[in-house]
Amino acid sequence: MWKRSMSPESLFGTQTPDIVPYARRTKRAAKILDSFAIELTGRLGSIMSKQLSIAVSSSTITRIAHSQQLLDIQQPKVLGVDDWAYRKGVSYGTILIDMETSRPIELLPSRDGQVLKDWLLKYNDVKIITRDRASSYAAAIIEVCPNAIQIADRFHLLMNLSNALDAYFKSISKRIRTLIADKTNEILELAEKKSISIEEETKETQHITMDQESIATKFDQRLDTFLKVKELQVKGTPIKRISIDLKMSRNTVKSYFNQESLSPRKSSESTNIEVFTNLIVSRLNEKGYRLIDIFREIKELGYNGGKTQGYYNIKLIKENCNIEVIGYPVNHKPKIPYIKPLSSRKLAKYIGFDLMDISDHHERFYLQTLLDNITELRIVRKLVQNFKSMLARGCGNIRKWIDFIKHSKYKLAGLRTFARGLLSDIKAVENGINMSWSNGTVEGHVNRIKSIKRQMHGRASFELLRKKVILSQSG
Repeated sequence: MWKRSMSPESLFGTQTPDIVPYARRTKRAAKILDSFAIELTGRLGSIMSKQLSIAVSSSTITRIAHSQQLLDIQQPKVLGVDDWAYRKGVSYGTILIDMETSRPIELLPSRDGQVLKDWLLKYNDVKIITRDRASSYAAAIIEVCPNAIQIADRFHLLMNLSNALDAYFKSISKRIRTLIADKTNEILELAEKKSISIEEETKETQHITMDQESIATKFDQRLDTFLKVKELQVKGTPIKRISIDLKMSRNTVKSYFNQESLSPRKSSESTNIEVFTNLIVSRLNEKGYRLIDIFREIKELGYNGGKTQGYYNIKLIKENCNIEVIGYPVNHKPKIPYIKPLSSRKLAKYIGFDLMDISDHHERFYLQTLLDNITELRIVRKLVQNFKSMLARGCGNIRKWIDFIKHSKYKLAGLRTFARGLLSDIKAVENGINMSWSNGTVEGHVNRIKSIKRQMHGRASFELLRKKVILSQSG
């Protein structure tokens, strides 16, 4: 008898490419969980997996993240280098970015120059490298990739300038204090004049506003409705009918019926203090009466305002009537000749500003006084503006700028150190000014590392952090 031979494939069915032999999930489900493991925390990944009916525990999500493999690094042509903090001010690592794709390609466990040098030995065909001002990075790049174009990041140049200015203002703080002690009364008078001019402008604005309000009352939006109600009232139209036709409340219609002319709107801040004016004047002229006594008395008699408003109105009546209360002399406090100084950090911030861009007029007068009386400060201001202008325009002679500081007759503490630092890294600084590449993309990824570290609560390993940074598609 003939028997048909049967293969295992025909008996159990053909295997599909979407199912891995001996696996507990399909490739599609595994891909989803891989993405959850990189982009989310273990707990959130577990919650999301349950929503998609492929439930796994938070420990499994973490295990999946650990099991993922990094792709081989392709030789970058433009490389971005910067440090990131394990713990700010204590320990740091290094992040490397392919600037052409804006993607992280490696995370190094230290910011030591030797670690970067070991990595560059494997990928030494880099053409352009953007970096911060760290000398350890610069030395490693020069040793391994001497032909690579190094670019000092503009943001870090501005940070270095700010620190140099802070040191400079600390060095001349004694001169500033002495000057301000002599000029404080003058500064206060200028500030007071400015305040008076502002008050006059405010009063003028208020006067204009009041005029506009008085005009507005003449053209009250209620006037047309009021005249229509009065017209219907003459015709004998019932209140209910008027209310329905004009879409008004019956009480408003009744009030219009009882008015000969439209009464002005009442302010929510108005009180009936005028009713008690004579009583207040008589009590103020009596010995021993206090504001609290007068307020309590008019309150019992029907004053409808609050305590603060009542005190204000009583004092206003006292001033208008020129009443001097016996036993309660007015003490005019002398003006204290003092004005709060600006810190060295704030002076470093403002020195390159246009004075009109400083919103606080006290701070503006303070800086103006320093500039008017310290010639050296006007030179520093010009230097700062020139430096920022070079960075903004993308061109300029930084060597000439450095030479001016080096040969200046003033000490310029802080700025001289900054100039020497620029000179030691002059080629990278010139490239930073003249070329369009910057470390902006790298700084963005450094901020993303901070976010990932918060998700991991600082308890995960460096290898897990490395995989989350490099494999993530969200950054």
